[in-house]
Amino acid sequence: MTARAGQALRIAVRAALGPAVPGLAKAGASRSDADLALRVTEDAVAAADELRARIVLHRLTELLGDREELNAGPWRDVLAYDRDHGTDYARTLIAYLDAGCDMARAAALLAVHPNTCRYRLKQARDHLALDLDDPDERLVLWLQLRTLARLRGSATA
Repeated sequence: MTARAGQALRIAVRAALGPAVPGLAKAGASRSDADLALRVTEDAVAAADELRARIVLHRLTELLGDREELNAGPWRDVLAYDRDHGTDYARTLIAYLDAGCDMARAAALLAVHPNTCRYRLKQARDHLALDLDDPDERLVLWLQLRTLARLRGSATA
């Protein structure tokens, strides 16, 4: 349907659906979610309910970006170290955390040998004093790398 509309109008047409709401008073929130669904995906047709995790991360990005105390931490050191030393620690950390700390899966995501992934993580721990054994630290680092690095236009996130 969007393809045919796009052909007729000679412009790209995209559509999104917000969640069903019980009344007109909540229609604005549904529309807001539909707008966010279009921002977090390139798909021609999007449903906010199917993109809930991406929408939440987008909103967290906005919240973290506005609050200096929430965007402090080692993620900046990781990005700076990568920039200054030509390393790939941020991408490696994101892949490792995305893979649920599974080294083999992280290495596959990065298309490197698991030993390369292990080495990078050891170096990142040693040079940047990261505590990847603490689940709270891992979660905060992951959120910051996934959201704040992207907000600042880093290619690593």
